[in-house]
Amino acid sequence: MVETLALEKQMRSIGKIRRAVVKVGSGIIAGDGVIRLDAIERLAGDVMALRDGGVQVLMVVSGAVAGGYRDLGCPKPPTLVVERQAAATIGQYKLMSHFASAFGKRNVNVAQLLMTEDDIENRRRFLSARHTLHMLLERGVVPIINENDPLADDEAKVGDNDHLAALITNISTSELLIILSSVAGVYRDQEKGEIIHEVAVNDRLVEHISTNKTATGVGGMTAKVSAAKLASRWGVPTIIADGNTPGLLSRIVAGEPIGTMFQPGSNRLNSRKRWIAIRHKSRGTIHVDAGAHKAIVERGASLLPAGITNVVGDFPIGARVNIENSDGQVFAVGLVSYAAGEIKRMQGHNKADYETVLGYKYVDEIIDRDDLVLMTGDEIKEIDS
Repeated sequence: MVETLALEKQMRSIGKIRRAVVKVGSGIIAGDGVIRLDAIERLAGDVMALRDGGVQVLMVVSGAVAGGYRDLGCPKPPTLVVERQAAATIGQYKLMSHFASAFGKRNVNVAQLLMTEDDIENRRRFLSARHTLHMLLERGVVPIINENDPLADDEAKVGDNDHLAALITNISTSELLIILSSVAGVYRDQEKGEIIHEVAVNDRLVEHISTNKTATGVGGMTAKVSAAKLASRWGVPTIIADGNTPGLLSRIVAGEPIGTMFQPGSNRLNSRKRWIAIRHKSRGTIHVDAGAHKAIVERGASLLPAGITNVVGDFPIGARVNIENSDGQVFAVGLVSYAAGEIKRMQGHNKADYETVLGYKYVDEIIDRDDLVLMTGDEIKEIDS
């Protein structure tokens, strides 16, 4: 009885979960260049247990390069981009075949969705991906998502599958992100101490995170923590846990204190502002004076040309830019209504001067308040990294 009460006291409260994203690391299913069929079978069973409990599941699966480089004739994980792309074409097919077989034994179909950074940047494609994922889930299909490694070069890549998984929680409107790793969570003092079980939104973990990466992975624990904090930005809790432990998913959703949980943020963004926040790297920076900074932060005002002191970068209309105050701190991101050259010409002017300075006026605001998201400097770094 005492033990039962102790466990209940430790149980986490993650709320009612209707939809979850499960990210699986390459070390779980394709260690040493060999796809682990036993791990895929176990994961399929664990996902089915969640589905039987009423939770829709999307999977983000790493391991395409790890599962294909030996068939390409490479003795070790390749570092050349073209070799990694070629290996991914082999490994991705093999992974999907094995996942399709594992779920097929359980009378469930899987679907493959390969994404690039452009699918996030383009609002129409972003919404198209959302509708496609929702339709698959409604029809009982398990979507399996990966970055389009065979075709995406460095400029078109989301970055890593941990980051992609965080973005998928937003695209799919999921309520939980589970990152299954080769380690049991975030350890204190770079894996020398005990597991950190709870992380608040503003907690700093730099001194605790090891920068080591797997031979075929691109993220390591740094990427996992960054992804977790990104998901928390729109109110999604994230749990990093040991993906080699059978039956883990149902226990996590039940609230067992497993791995490291990143608490969700309290200020949830609406759908459009989430999209603005998760878009890829900002294309430039707009510096503003103290008056504009105060108006944006305290009154939720739009950014007008009069408060702009400098413009850095060459970007088109609709680009995402950072907004920096007079102390050199980035405090917001937003989508510009004018191109960089036009904003430079208008900086310091009143909104009544558009036609005189530019010869035309599109809108009054350089960045409308509906296209602007307040963020901390650390959050900007996490998204732009």
